[in-house]
Amino acid sequence: MKRLLSNVLLLVLTMSLIAACGNSNNNNSTNGEQGQNATNGAAQEGNDLREKELVKLNVVMMSNDKEDKDLVVEEVNKITREKLNVEVELTFISYGNYVQQTTMMLSSGKGVDLLPIYMTPLATMANNGQIIPLTKLIDKYGQEMVEAIGEEYIEAGRIGEDIYGITTGRDLAKAYGFEMRKDLADKYNIDYANIKTLDQLEEALMIIRANEPDVIPVVPSNGELVRNWGWDTLGDDMTNLGVLMDYGKELNVVNLYETEFYKEFITRMHKWYNNGLIMKDAINNTENVGTMMKAGSAFGGFMNLKPGFDVQETRNYGTEIVVSEIIPAYKTTSDVQMATWAISNGSKHPEAAMKLLNLMYSDPELSNLLINGIKDKHYVAIGEASNGQSIIDYPEGLDATTTGYRPSGGWLWPNQTIGHVWAGNAANYWEEQTNFNNTAAVSAAYGFTFDSSKVRNQMTASSNVVAKYHDALMTGMLDPEKALPVFLKELESAGIKDIVAEKQAQLDKWAAAQNK
Repeated sequence: MKRLLSNVLLLVLTMSLIAACGNSNNNNSTNGEQGQNATNGAAQEGNDLREKELVKLNVVMMSNDKEDKDLVVEEVNKITREKLNVEVELTFISYGNYVQQTTMMLSSGKGVDLLPIYMTPLATMANNGQIIPLTKLIDKYGQEMVEAIGEEYIEAGRIGEDIYGITTGRDLAKAYGFEMRKDLADKYNIDYANIKTLDQLEEALMIIRANEPDVIPVVPSNGELVRNWGWDTLGDDMTNLGVLMDYGKELNVVNLYETEFYKEFITRMHKWYNNGLIMKDAINNTENVGTMMKAGSAFGGFMNLKPGFDVQETRNYGTEIVVSEIIPAYKTTSDVQMATWAISNGSKHPEAAMKLLNLMYSDPELSNLLINGIKDKHYVAIGEASNGQSIIDYPEGLDATTTGYRPSGGWLWPNQTIGHVWAGNAANYWEEQTNFNNTAAVSAAYGFTFDSSKVRNQMTASSNVVAKYHDALMTGMLDPEKALPVFLKELESAGIKDIVAEKQAQLDKWAAAQNK
């Protein structure tokens, strides 16, 4: 018996020595990795996406709440439980409250694991430590997502040494113009397709003003009339603190608000306001253009445009919409970073969150549920789309106003391009959108991300000044001759020159590294 036990111990010792010898060549591995064996193990773990124990993840999305949300989430969880052993809890937050509520969630570290960062610079969230770096998680669990979006656009979410946000599958360039009711445009023979300047648009608006006294020619959406009119914001979409003018053709950072371009634009808007073309007290309007057009009280408003935008708006609001493109499509880093999915620093399950995000970007069934709802309840298939999905429409008796899950904000979900195409669009609609992205003019600063950490105080102070004046000037409510000098003086006191100088310095360094 003793001899048998000795032989067993000898065998164990021998196997241990063999194992040790087998790993002896991997002692130089870094970050706790144990050479190729560990790498293979990690790969196997990455391929097995199921969590060992059921994980519940809070997903936050910008939208008005939907009556049938719980029904859709139940179907979503059938997929995520089977593939990931994950359950989703979905929270919708309205457009007007999204920034404030998500900022509070991210600051407290409670109530959110996954969310799209929108209307706040990605770099701000990253520098504040509110979202986590994703590079290692992407390498391990997000390769299907990388394939779906493309390496170029994944890189656009880089802040410093890490990726912090993943852009959505959408129009990644922007054209700008005006949307309007087709019935009124046709009634007064307005040639909307050939309106290419603000002068031409003004002529059309004066016709509406003269003949439709109960219709407001121009209304803002939620108090914002125009967000951009051909400049590269260099990461500050809401505040424009240091921009490149003229579609970003030159790498010369300027203070937008002291340019002649800005003064001329707001002077025109003030004239429009005084002539009754723009909604009175516009800055306090809490409704969007589409809602007011459907109600019959508005003719139209300024919009970011993309392929099929008129079809989308017609479907969403139940009244036929047409558009006039005035600023042709161009692409900036800010456009790509404008809507990026991120993982909260407060998430207790970041690996599970990345697995779920990867699935949301790559699984058509899951994507269709989140964006469009349940087949034969919220939509029906009526044809075949070129991406292997369906052309869909509302079931008989339903429309955008009566469905329990209106498909708004598809662009803000991770990847609408792997899903269905709504009726009215071409079967190859997603290919058209890709072509739109790829053929748009590109800012000379495309790929540059501003790090605001050195001028954080100036950014905060300047943003507060912009909030006091900019939207009121853009909606025409303030007289530029009186308000603009005060605005500029307060901006200077807040440190706008420091911001412009820091942006220029970083941009010059980036350009040199890019051989530009």
